[in-house]
Amino acid sequence: MDINAQKTELRQSILAKLKALTAEQRNSSSAVLRQKLSAILNTEHVLTVALYAPLPHEVDLMPLLKEYPQHRYAFPRCATGRKLHFHHVRNPELDLIPGALNIPAPSAELPVIKPEEFDFIIVPGVAFTSEGKRLGYGGGYYDRYLPACSQAELISLAFPEQLLSNLPTDTHDLRIHQLITL
Repeated sequence: MDINAQKTELRQSILAKLKALTAEQRNSSSAVLRQKLSAILNTEHVLTVALYAPLPHEVDLMPLLKEYPQHRYAFPRCATGRKLHFHHVRNPELDLIPGALNIPAPSAELPVIKPEEFDFIIVPGVAFTSEGKRLGYGGGYYDRYLPACSQAELISLAFPEQLLSNLPTDTHDLRIHQLITL
């Protein structure tokens, strides 16, 4: 089986496990993971942090905007050529609209935050290893964007169902710096 077929099979398997979790399990685990992330965000310094609007099966990061309002948050918007642009979001209820694949994304009119401005980028993914390997959703958006953010700390938060001992990777697959798990 080639590497792309392995990745596709793994995505299907992990996503099925995540979708089988109850809303209560996801909410409870998300709260614990956000609490662990608070060690980084609990500072008076204004940080520039890239988040993402979660899909129903992902870790919910949205409460962070109210818990740590002193920071500057940005959310991704998909652009042509499988590129991402991050826009400054102050109020997700007002600033996020249905985007690509109906995933909430910032309005294009909101200010763009440049890659070199980020302190932390919270990177979504389907599966992870403790060594920082990451299996994304297959579009390569983050793998294209993150090389421009060399000064930023790359962090992912993951449910136990997303942790694997090894993942198939290509040379273009970027590693995250820190994985926060239960």
